[in-house]
Amino acid sequence: MKAVARIVGIVVLGIVVLGVGILFFLTRMFDPNDYKEHIQQAARDRANVELTLDGDIGWSLFPWLGIELKEVGVAPADQPEQPLARIGSLGLGVEVLPLLRRELRMSDVIVDSIALTLERNAEGVGNWESIGVQREVVQEEPVTVEPADTEAAERTRPLEISIESVRVTNASLQYTDQQAGRSVQMEDVNLSTGALIDGESFDLNLLGLVILDEPALRMRVDLRGVALFDQTQRRYQLDAVDLQLDASGTPFSGRAVTLQLRGDLLADLTEQFVELNQMRLSLADLRATGQLRASQLDSDMQLAGTLNVAQFDPKALLRSLGVDLPETRNPRALEQLSLQATLTGNANRLILDDLKMVLDGSELTGSAGLADIERQALRFRLTGDRLNIDDYLSPEDEQAGAPSPALPAGGARTDAPPPDWSDEPILPMDTLARLDVDGVLDLQQVQLTGQTVAPFRVSVLARDGRVRLRQFEGGAFGGQFALTGEIDSRATPVSLALKGKITSIDSLAVQQAYDTPPQFRGRLDLDADLRAAGNSMARWMSTLGGSARFTVNEGALMGVNVEQQLCQAIALANRRTLSEPRGSEDTPFRRLSGSFNIADGRVSGDDLQIALPGLAVRGRGNLLLPQQRIDYRLGVIIEGDKSEMPDPACSVNPRYAGIEWPIRCQGFLHNAARSCGVDAEGVTRIAGRLLGSEAQRKVEEAVQERLGDQAPAVRDAIRGLLGR
Repeated sequence: MKAVARIVGIVVLGIVVLGVGILFFLTRMFDPNDYKEHIQQAARDRANVELTLDGDIGWSLFPWLGIELKEVGVAPADQPEQPLARIGSLGLGVEVLPLLRRELRMSDVIVDSIALTLERNAEGVGNWESIGVQREVVQEEPVTVEPADTEAAERTRPLEISIESVRVTNASLQYTDQQAGRSVQMEDVNLSTGALIDGESFDLNLLGLVILDEPALRMRVDLRGVALFDQTQRRYQLDAVDLQLDASGTPFSGRAVTLQLRGDLLADLTEQFVELNQMRLSLADLRATGQLRASQLDSDMQLAGTLNVAQFDPKALLRSLGVDLPETRNPRALEQLSLQATLTGNANRLILDDLKMVLDGSELTGSAGLADIERQALRFRLTGDRLNIDDYLSPEDEQAGAPSPALPAGGARTDAPPPDWSDEPILPMDTLARLDVDGVLDLQQVQLTGQTVAPFRVSVLARDGRVRLRQFEGGAFGGQFALTGEIDSRATPVSLALKGKITSIDSLAVQQAYDTPPQFRGRLDLDADLRAAGNSMARWMSTLGGSARFTVNEGALMGVNVEQQLCQAIALANRRTLSEPRGSEDTPFRRLSGSFNIADGRVSGDDLQIALPGLAVRGRGNLLLPQQRIDYRLGVIIEGDKSEMPDPACSVNPRYAGIEWPIRCQGFLHNAARSCGVDAEGVTRIAGRLLGSEAQRKVEEAVQERLGDQAPAVRDAIRGLLGR
């Protein structure tokens, strides 16, 4: 037995020595470089690839079937002069014995200095599309393996693959799309992984530089995570994602911006969805959390998720992104913002629903977003408690910001003509033409143009150059206002329309708030339907048309004493002089009303009525807005002087009842009330009529005294004669 064992041992030893000798002979005496041309021809035939092997081919046979390639070039066979890839070196090894068990165990796969050049031409064809086997697919009958046939089952068992690691160093990519006119570069790309074993997770690290030409942008990418790939289920998972982007370039005005994203990423291509869970995003001082899901990847992609943003400084964030905001009236405006919302949308739509946003202490809820990202179509439906809109407007200049001097009642005292209306453009026409907005803002209280409006509601629709103010209403100056309007920039010149209704507004407060010389006070009701054309105050005043009707209750004419003017007229008729001024600086009235027709800036009215104590005033005339002038005639009808101690010169004789005393307002609009005075010519005519009436009365008295019963017939004849 010992001899047999010794013989067997010698035989085995001999076989091993012989095998080692054969392997040594194969690896030392057989040179694969001699077969480069065969390898290249096989690449042409089987993959339509022009393979360039400028370096030596190194290889090993046992226990690892290894290969090492250097200076390899890959190009389409039909365009060999346009390389698709260049590889500095490629090395990998396969363990031999596990192959017998249908197990592919590879050592480290190392690729160094790989350069990819991908190009899509003007027709949209990529230079990589001709790579691969070009042949018809032959349908084969599926092979059914009987369960009892273990040997056949073993032969058809899928190949188990494992790789100890993958390392790609100094890689670069150049992608050019001539059809879109864009190019992307990736440089200094380094990729490393842990052991790649089917069904087991592995570490993944990626570092590289991305360069865009339009817009000019450089972005350093640093990605780390733990990956798990299931090729059978087409399910790919990347946990503990840590992505950091350091970017600079034109979008950020040359500033450096750092964005960090963390979370868990899952892509299931069988179910066609991608999820980002436990998302944590940081950008400057912005901190956001949430989750995002994209589904229906192969058709109409849909987005859904949640977003929570802690309070941050939007102004500082935008500055860090290279966006220089204009100054605001309140320097501290836009410094505090937080929000939470659910996200819905698709590849070209993003809407924030269930939105709760706190901006500088003002809370807004509702929805907002872009219905069409490409067209910048803004949509919003927001409600809130309060908002100071003035804080976000441009700051006033020094003169505008300074307190305005008190304006005299009744208008300016100067008779100098006012400045002409400006021809400077007012509306930003280019912006209006691009607007695509559909929104509603409903607030409990708003600060606007220095005034408190409560409540406040605005609804606007802007599209294709047409801006419609569907609703603009609220409470201000002790009353209510409601406006609708339209700006149509499609017309030449641009057209404007405005319909408005004002109810019980404190008219004096409005005039004082907007630095208008006070003309009257009282509660104002107004209905107006106006239209104009052009884009300047001069054009608007010269093209204004429409109609208006107004009523002012329990008010006063400011800066004009109609009672004084009336007494002067009566004293003139009585040929006497007033002993002292009467009344106050203003003229109180119970009711002031009227209506106007407007055409080309000319405001005409013939039904002005003022109800004064003891008086009734009617008026007619014109306002010439282009020239800023007024020409109005007032008729004052005496209803009786109710004062306890009337001025003898202003005593009201019963024969004056029903006479319309003339007053004319003629001058500039800025001193309209002070431009009113007695119409001396009209008063002279009235005086003449009064003298005639007095003579007629005396004749009638004499006839009555002398003729008795015959007096009526004679009196009628005398009246006819005097009338002629």
